[in-house]
Amino acid sequence: MIMKTNRLLLLLGLVNFSLFCDAQYNNIYAFDDYKKGWALVEKGNKVGFIDTNGVEIVKPKYHNIYKFGDYQKGWALVEKGVKVGFIDTNGVEVVKPKYYNIYKFGDYKKGWALVEKGDKVGFIDTNGVEVVKPKYYNIYKFGDYKKGWALVEKGDKVGFIDTNGVEIVKPKYYNIYKFGDYKKGWALVEKGNKVGFINHQGKVAIKPK
Repeated sequence: MIMKTNRLLLLLGLVNFSLFCDAQYNNIYAFDDYKKGWALVEKGNKVGFIDTNGVEIVKPKYHNIYKFGDYQKGWALVEKGVKVGFIDTNGVEVVKPKYYNIYKFGDYKKGWALVEKGDKVGFIDTNGVEVVKPKYYNIYKFGDYKKGWALVEKGDKVGFIDTNGVEIVKPKYYNIYKFGDYKKGWALVEKGNKVGFINHQGKVAIKPK
């Protein structure tokens, strides 16, 4: 008799929980799909999370939430309007939705993710810190031209950054060819309608003349 009573109370509790939540949300998805003990909820055209007590861990303010770990362990990509950011497994915004796109960590450098802001790109690290501000129109892969360097485009000019995000060669050339194409440790550079060379330190070896 006691077991039957307990089961009835549990059932009533679940019904009440369901009715309470249904009154607030347009849709409630299955618990544990995104994180153990959490369920995705929809309110209007926005989504958030509740826990098994019905407490809102993440208020429904995002237009989409992706699975935790898709981009980085313990983080989930969130969309707010046309911009994206990240929340962690505590529901805290570790990266505010201010970028138009965020690529996966490690695509360019371990622990870095390429981000797009307006028509420019930069990098964030695994703490969500901008290690390279979005100020370039394009960033190529590290090592394409020289080990530890990445070609960057700013306007119609190009230069190089290193793996610390430091500008080794300011974007002032119209073209830079690969190191070693003409001479070991040198790269041909174009400036205006003239050409010259830079060395492996990014210094001018022969002025474009």
